[in-house]
Amino acid sequence: MCRLLAYLGEPLPARSLLFDTDNSLVRQSYSPRMMNTFLNLAGFGMKAWDPTSLHADEPFTYRTTTLPTFDRNLRFFASKLAPTCLVAHVRATTYSGEGVVADTNLHPFHFPGTRVVLAHNGHLRQFPRMRFALVEHVDPALAQRIEGTTDSEWIYALILSQLDDPYGVPDTRELAEATANALRILREVRAGHGIDTSSPVNVCVSTGRSLVATRFSFDYGWYPPADEMLETDLPFVSLWYAIGGEYARRDGDWRMSGDDPPRSLIIASEPLTTDSSSWLEVPEYSMLTAELGPGGLEFETRDLDV
Repeated sequence: MCRLLAYLGEPLPARSLLFDTDNSLVRQSYSPRMMNTFLNLAGFGMKAWDPTSLHADEPFTYRTTTLPTFDRNLRFFASKLAPTCLVAHVRATTYSGEGVVADTNLHPFHFPGTRVVLAHNGHLRQFPRMRFALVEHVDPALAQRIEGTTDSEWIYALILSQLDDPYGVPDTRELAEATANALRILREVRAGHGIDTSSPVNVCVSTGRSLVATRFSFDYGWYPPADEMLETDLPFVSLWYAIGGEYARRDGDWRMSGDDPPRSLIIASEPLTTDSSSWLEVPEYSMLTAELGPGGLEFETRDLDV
């Protein structure tokens, strides 16, 4: 499975999230602690919002099919950027002739003219069987923008299509409802095609001011014989978060300071430190929502019943 990371809060050096901790996102690309059989070697992508930059509502973009571990340009870039919101992703694909490593398959997905981005950790089993049944649920103009071969890009187009204005800036509530509605449609389409194989859908969706994340799986634990992805799904696809004031190194250890109301939130497939005592595991079948407000971070955890 892929590894994803999202941050929302006060300006924070991107390097602190991507490189500096002992289980940083870049380290998870080649040595993930919570996966035994799969590496994330199919590329890296990032969207980052910096309110001090020109056109602050447009995120910085960095995507490459090379390994982030050896990417000096990414390291230099991360040392100079201190975003208030970041969505980053290291991609995995199966070791087979069917996997496609290409720029068009890199996360986070962000169609031109839209204001929402998405990163996905998961795998919709038997997706080719259901792909074209999703067309009737996707705005035709958005369907034409799908360039890659992944289920993730279709999930992104499906979520955008649930918004009142796919090219506008939805508030947190609308973004959360659009994400939940997309999951409901996926469940209905899967059922219509008799697909009942375990399929995790952990997503992070953001506008730069709002963030929505899910820890979810369709038909969890149900696998056909000799499924090659079984070991990557068990235990349940992981998702963790740290929330508080400032994420920084203190006495040699990275941790989030306490603050009420909170000012910063990190969501990640794995804690960014080997010591996970300051991290909270996202409950199964739940959704996290967060929004930057004048008084701090408005944060909520809710059950995801779709």
